[in-house]
Amino acid sequence: MPLVFEKEIVYNYSPIHTLACLHRKYPNPFATHVFSVDTIDRSIDPDTGIIRSERLIGIQQGAPKWITRLFHLPPTAYVREVVFIDPSKSSATAMSVNLSLAQYVSCLELITYTPLPSPSIKPQASLPLYPISSEKTKPLSSSALNPEPGFPSSEQEQSTNQTLFSQRAYIFSAFPSRLIARRLEKASVDRFSSNAEVGKKGFEWVLQRGLVSREMR
Repeated sequence: MPLVFEKEIVYNYSPIHTLACLHRKYPNPFATHVFSVDTIDRSIDPDTGIIRSERLIGIQQGAPKWITRLFHLPPTAYVREVVFIDPSKSSATAMSVNLSLAQYVSCLELITYTPLPSPSIKPQASLPLYPISSEKTKPLSSSALNPEPGFPSSEQEQSTNQTLFSQRAYIFSAFPSRLIARRLEKASVDRFSSNAEVGKKGFEWVLQRGLVSREMR
């Protein structure tokens, strides 16, 4: 059974603004472990309007010393991230998986950004999933990621001014030694937990900066 890490955060910014800033999440002064972000593909489904972006994120290893020594790890690691933005629902789903050390431990992370439901509305029981790849795509122009195109205008924005961030990570190790496997899984969960507050501060910095830039237009 994989270990599971779950976290929910409420951002005091509208879903429209949050989604517009999503692809500018890095760099920020709090995510000092992220040293590179390379966009592999970006496209839009002509039927649904869903924007799909695939990126390769390079990070500085934050593994405990015993893991670094045991597996002779390089100082850097890479994560594959696929993000789907659905303008019609003002929501986004992000999926990421580790490429480094994947033969020893797998970390699958699912994140959604959705309008914060009112108390009278029950939240969805599970995170919506989209296929990792799709043939129904076409190249996406850079203008499609601006706050205005593809999203309602500020006058049309939803009544909610808050966005719910829901994170769920599944960590599993198939290492032959169950003792080491469990320690690898626990170290990964601890890493997700320690990064949670840093990630929140970093994205809030990006959101605030984006709001100031938007007001200055």
